[in-house]
Amino acid sequence: MLRGMYTAGTGMLLQRRMMENITHNITNADTTGYKKEYVVSHSFDEVMIRRIHDNDPHILRHTKIAGPLHLGTQVDQLYVDFETGAFDGTERPTDFALVGDVFFVVSTEAGDRYTRCGAFYIDEAGYLVDGEGHFLLGESGNPIYVGGLNFQVNERGDVMTGYDYIDTIRVVSFEDNGRLRKQGSNLFFALDEPLAEPYEHRIMQGFLETSNVDIAREMVDMITVYRTYETNQRMLSMIDETAGKAVNEIGRLR
Repeated sequence: MLRGMYTAGTGMLLQRRMMENITHNITNADTTGYKKEYVVSHSFDEVMIRRIHDNDPHILRHTKIAGPLHLGTQVDQLYVDFETGAFDGTERPTDFALVGDVFFVVSTEAGDRYTRCGAFYIDEAGYLVDGEGHFLLGESGNPIYVGGLNFQVNERGDVMTGYDYIDTIRVVSFEDNGRLRKQGSNLFFALDEPLAEPYEHRIMQGFLETSNVDIAREMVDMITVYRTYETNQRMLSMIDETAGKAVNEIGRLR
């Protein structure tokens, strides 16, 4: 009976974590380049229930298995969905959208980080930076200096001011995007090194990739999670009520 309470309790904790994740996705539905997350769960290892005298070694070998006992669920990991979002035209020269399974590279205090968010700005020194001031890197390994808004970027990522070549925007690919871990809402750090050559891609200047969050789907998932949480809560109350009767009524001496 107490094990049943534990199973229902772990179910409630899981649903609460899933609700927090859905809320986070909805909050970032308008965040440029945001990739939605899923909570992946798994059940605790099941144990086999034997009949009485479990601890008697002379009887144990003749004891038949009564069946499995489930011990609840827990969060396994957060899975990031890297499906490409829609493209929104902005006509801003510092906005870039990536077509293909590739990532921009920005320089942070913790090292190189990767992002699909192409919303960049020009800092006071004339360099392209993201919203947090991280430099956009070129294939030269250096921050990209443009000086002002009078520059162009072609589909290959070549940055030009008039006929003068500045640098090429560096993009990278990974053999398994599942080895990327989120740092904040839009940056990723990699557990593996990027591939020597990125996958086929192109860069569109004046466009941004929107979030891949589907609000309607998230709302449906929110209702499902809420109903599941309610079910576990009712089960917990029923088990608690049954345990109370066992203590206060069945065991009472008359």
